[in-house]
Parts: sequence; structure tokens; C-alpha cells
Amino acid sequence: MADFYQNGTITTLQKLGNRSLASLEEELSHFAKYHGMVLLLPALYSEFDTPAMTTILEELRHVTYLKKIILGLDCADAAQFADVKARMRHLNVPVDVVWNDGPRVQALYKTLKREGFHGLNIPGKGRNVWTMIGYGMTDKDNYAFALHDCDIVNYSREVVARLFYPIIHPALDLEFNKGYYSRVTDRLHGRATRLFLTPFIASIEKTLGPHSYLEYLKSFRYILSGEFAFVRSLARGIRISPTWGLEVATLSEVFDNTSSKRICQSEIMETYEHKHQSLGSKKGGGGIVKMANEIAQIVFRTLAQKGMVFTEATFQTIIASYFLESRNTILKYNALSKLNGLTYVREEEISAVEAFEHSLKEAAQVFLKDPMGIPMLSAWITVRSVLPDFSEQFAEAVHADNAQ
Repeated sequence: MADFYQNGTITTLQKLGNRSLASLEEELSHFAKYHGMVLLLPALYSEFDTPAMTTILEELRHVTYLKKIILGLDCADAAQFADVKARMRHLNVPVDVVWNDGPRVQALYKTLKREGFHGLNIPGKGRNVWTMIGYGMTDKDNYAFALHDCDIVNYSREVVARLFYPIIHPALDLEFNKGYYSRVTDRLHGRATRLFLTPFIASIEKTLGPHSYLEYLKSFRYILSGEFAFVRSLARGIRISPTWGLEVATLSEVFDNTSSKRICQSEIMETYEHKHQSLGSKKGGGGIVKMANEIAQIVFRTLAQKGMVFTEATFQTIIASYFLESRNTILKYNALSKLNGLTYVREEEISAVEAFEHSLKEAAQVFLKDPMGIPMLSAWITVRSVLPDFSEQFAEAVHADNAQ
């Protein structure tokens, strides 16, 4: 059983007792009469040939309270798009597939580019999520959205229920829910969170002092989880990062657009297993090393926009502090692993933090050269203010694709 301790600036909703999934879903079915719930699934076509996606689709067959599922499909040709539509028809709720590589959606991207909207030339999860949110906003009856990845090996539909419940329940004044879980098998996973982001935040705080934004980030038990849910009124005003800093950037946008009293995190499953990213290398980049670089840039820019001053000396101090913080972190996780009989290879952990140090140095150099960096994808309220008819065009394009 989880603890029930409340720390930090947001509400933490742990799994306690033995409440059944059937009980949760019964309540959600009642709430669905008044609030339309939409599940967003960002997917690559290649994921449809994995056991994880097979499990996800089988579990979702038993979900009936959703108003709709929107699946954002990347890296698919026309035949593959048709194949995905056929597979999704077996679910018991309506499914719209947004074909991001299709000519209709690509034409919409070109329209946005002509109007000066940035980031649309960077394919990936960030653009996919942004596109799904935009399409979801075209239906005024869609009240809340939840999102999860499509590579969860041990998936259960309870993930969806626990993401939606806190922001749908009429007695709870919550607008954003971040999912969290443990990342452990026979060893500890989650290197980007354990060995990079957590000691990195501590290093900034040690160097520059406390800040409400840093305290907010520290409140989350799994900052880099890909699962979250939010209400429509919040979704319309947040920007989305097209980079690997998507999760941190989204939390930053939520921080700026609502009160911490309306933000929560929920334990959506006890353990979480998905495909593991490679570490990458200092020389070749890629993998988690690239992720760490882009996350660091997001944090630096967010704090700079809030008035924190970063100089070359500041960065040198943060990196030196990270060296100590990361080594202390290794000591903690070594002790945790020994107590629980887990495999723990210190040499691999040390190699990881050394690679992350290199990422920090590169991120600092990039920030000093260009404090603005890669632009975020604009909030959908901004798109609508520039192109009032865009929502109708978007809806028509997706409906036409799905009618084929």
C-alpha cells in the first residue's frame, strides 16, 4: 500500500485500499452524461505490430464511458492509415484517426506556417499531441482530455480511469492531473528522472536559491511521465514543445495558466514497463542524452522568462553542483537496490551521469547563444484568434480522412 503523505505544492492522490476498477468506471459512466471525456493516443504506425499496442487495444475494448478516442498517427502511408482505421473500429467508442502525414493535415500545417506559426516542421510526439488537442478542441462538447503513450507493456484501462477521475468529479476543483508510478523490474529504471532531472533541479536551487517554479517541479513524483489529463479550458491556452522537453514544458505551461490548487498527480499504476530509450553518447548524442539536453534548455528558458539571470559563471556552478548531487543520488539508489535485492551496476550509473554532465554543458552553451531556442507550438486559442475558421477546416479534413 502506498503512503498518503502530502508534500510540495500540489495534491497527491495515491492508490490506497482496494477500490475496484468497476467502481471507478461506474462513477465515470455517470459523470460522462454531463462531461465528454476524450482519450488522446499519440502513436507511430510501427507500434501497431507490438505486444504493447495489442494489449492496449484489448483493454480499451472494455471502456465505454469515453465520448471519443482520438488517435494521432505518425509515420504512416495511405495503406497503413487504412489499416489503423480498420483496427480501431473494433473498439466500443467512436475513434477518429488524425493522419498527420496525410495530404489534408499537411495542407493545414502549410496554412499555419504561412500565418507565421512555428515548430510544425519538427515531427514527433510534441507535434502529434498538439495536433490532437487542436482537433479535440473543434468539438465544443469535449470537456476533458487524457493522454497516454502507446508503448506501455503492462497496460491496464485503469490508467484511463485514474487520469480522468480527479478532473471530472464534480466535487473536486481540479483541472490538471499528472500520472505517476514506479519504474522498477529487477532493477531501477527511469534514468532521466532519477539521475538527471532531480539532481539538476537541486543544483539550480543550490546555486540560485529557492523559486516557486522549482518547488512546483519538485512536487511531482515522476516529472517525465507521459500520462496526464486536463480540462478543455486549460487545454486551449497552453503551448506545446515540439522537442523532447515536451513533458517539462507542459508542466511549465500548466504552472503559468492555472493555480497549484487545481493541479494534482495520481498514482495510475503500481509499476510501469515500456520500451527503454538507449542512453546515447556524449559524442554521438541521441537517446536519453539528447533528451536531457533539451529538458535542460526548457528549464533554463522557463526560469529566465521568470526573471532568473544565467551567466557563464552561473552555468559553471550549476554543473559543478550537479556533479556532487548526482553522485549523492547514486549512493542513495545503491542503498535502495541492495535493501531490495535489485541489480545495481554503479559503473553504468556513473557513465550515465557523466553523459548528463556533458548534456548540461551543451545545453548551457546553446542557451547562451540563443536564449529563446526552438519556439513552442502556439496555444490553440492563439490559432483561433488568427484563423477564426481554422477549427471548421480542421474538423472537415479529419472527418473526410476517416470517411474514406
